[in-house]
Amino acid sequence: MDIQNHFYGHTAALAAYAGLPRPRHVAGLIQHGWTTVPPIPVNFGDFPGVEKDGRRKLFVWSHGSRAWDPAHSARASFALGSPWAYLVSTRPARRQLAGSQASGTLIMPLHSTRIVEVRGDQGSLAQAYLRAEGPCTVCLHSEDIHKPDIVDSWLDAGHRVVTAGPRHDPDFLARILALVLASERVVSNRLMTPVLYAASLGRDVAVYGDPLSISGAEIHSQDAIRSLWPELHGESLNRDVTTDLARSELGFHHLLGPQELQTALGWSGRSGRSGRSAGPALQYWAGAPLRKAMNVLGLGRRDPGSSEKQVGASPITWLRHPMSHLPRPLPAHSAALDPLPVPIPVTAVQAHSV
Repeated sequence: MDIQNHFYGHTAALAAYAGLPRPRHVAGLIQHGWTTVPPIPVNFGDFPGVEKDGRRKLFVWSHGSRAWDPAHSARASFALGSPWAYLVSTRPARRQLAGSQASGTLIMPLHSTRIVEVRGDQGSLAQAYLRAEGPCTVCLHSEDIHKPDIVDSWLDAGHRVVTAGPRHDPDFLARILALVLASERVVSNRLMTPVLYAASLGRDVAVYGDPLSISGAEIHSQDAIRSLWPELHGESLNRDVTTDLARSELGFHHLLGPQELQTALGWSGRSGRSGRSAGPALQYWAGAPLRKAMNVLGLGRRDPGSSEKQVGASPITWLRHPMSHLPRPLPAHSAALDPLPVPIPVTAVQAHSV
């Protein structure tokens, strides 16, 4: 019912697992990132009562995450499992995982968003990783690939730089899978979603290095995060432990069958149409954008724990990217899996040309 459902190729991954050629409108909201705090106010803050009508659900990744206790949440949620868990459970992904030739290290550094900006010395971080890991592949978020200082920091240190594409690209998650499958080790300077993705597939992971900082208030301190997930911090970790922990955080134990998934999302019925399809479509094109606009202007109501409130985002922050809040046509295809899409190379020329 909102554009966030389709961020990072999530519905494209779900459609691939469900055996559908393309995603459809969802009868609810899908969590669009792993969080170190309760995901409902962070991911669904613009829609504080959407689940109360009984026709729409809040689809979270896991009810087994250490970040929160769903029994103590003020809002009911449906533990769906992460889109990543569905993507890697498809037959083509399992086949490629079994036959993958992994080598080298993949670095996934803390990235900016349209609300917050990464601050700190990325040049020193890039050099530190070069000394510890050797030349690596570095995957930068699409928000950072047009910032010459960030791109140059990694390229000048001798690393290869790529991106998985913009957040509305249906193949975003599939490109992350391609990068993980090609890498023997995945490293980040903060515990973030890609670290869990890699660990869930049994890859060697590490979280160390300068954590940098982000503009606005930190929702959760780094000390608190390390104390809650100590097994996922350090340069050398127990692979068996990190694999099991990551799969729990990502909700692998919640996975539904293809038909059950279609039913849960409102995708079941003849030709993918159900009695709930008209409502989610109307909400997607009209209801959700109107509610978001009212929230930006201070005329609406957000969940009291929403991330926008916690980082102190102002209307000016949102209005810098006014078109990004508008709905766009749904992804034209499900996630590409056979073959997996190639990560997009990033060069200094591209970064300096914007």
